Amino acid sequence: MTKIKVETSESIKEGAFTKRLADCVILTQDGKILMQQRPENWGNHAGVLNIFGGHVEDGESIMQSLVRELHEELGAQVNSDDVVFLGAVSEEDTNYTELVHVHFWHDKQGTITGCYEAEERRFNTIEEGLAHPKIMDYARWALQECRRRGLIGTE
Repeated sequence: MTKIKVETSESIKEGAFTKRLADCVILTQDGKILMQQRPENWGNHAGVLNIFGGHVEDGESIMQSLVRELHEELGAQVNSDDVVFLGAVSEEDTNYTELVHVHFWHDKQGTITGCYEAEERRFNTIEEGLAHPKIMDYARWALQECRRRGLIGTE
């Protein structure tokens, strides 16, 4: 069972969360779902499969953070107009103290140059990604939300 809480504008109050993150499900130019598997020495999240993104720095908007993180982690050149907001979630693993703003982006122009933080994993279907034994709960939610919205097909 997924341990995710989808947050609403009413539950997202100033100071309610200790960290803010901006993460993204990515569809590559050739239609693959691109995710990353953390190294086995990654502490609490050793070996987990996750989407790309990271912490929102002081003075950054969520979108500025997402564009920066995707550039740092993938070399991607993201146009914010091409990004779809999926929702804001918190997880039981962090005692619901971290707010993750989850997005979807299709790299239609093929700007990704590599995977510079963890080991890249490419999947043909959402089901392949969901079948990974160590997928993060909110990454599972994000893939399911992409399917629900028709952003990524199941075939």
